[in-house]
Amino acid sequence: MIFTYTKAFPNTPPRAYLDVILRNGFRTTPKLVALVDSGADYPIFPMEVAEDDLKLDLSQAPVWKFSGTSGKLQEARLAEVAIAILEENDCDHAFDITATCVFCRDFKFAGGCLLGQDGFFSKFEICFGQSKNRFEIKPAE
Repeated sequence: MIFTYTKAFPNTPPRAYLDVILRNGFRTTPKLVALVDSGADYPIFPMEVAEDDLKLDLSQAPVWKFSGTSGKLQEARLAEVAIAILEENDCDHAFDITATCVFCRDFKFAGGCLLGQDGFFSKFEICFGQSKNRFEIKPAE
């Protein structure tokens, strides 16, 4: 499926953003904006998403430490959740996957959330066509 690059802010170039919804059982998030980011190890979301929207108890979840979004070492929790990738019409699901995601209390990324290597890139073949202002996602075989 082909998606169009979008601008998150007026002074930034268009980038590969997707609208996603996370699900834990019957609990879902509102639509979230996520950057397709080959530099992220996992899909990364703010802790509020896990606690407030998905009602996940991450007190016993595996801890993962990373750096990159705040300039310092950050601690996060890992949890497996369902991710619906929305088509550009923001209604239909282009893809539904289950992935291990990172939820971090001090996650700071003005452009939304991140879709990373393990859990996103590992499930799809992604072709970036920046010169054409679009990118394509196909399920990995």
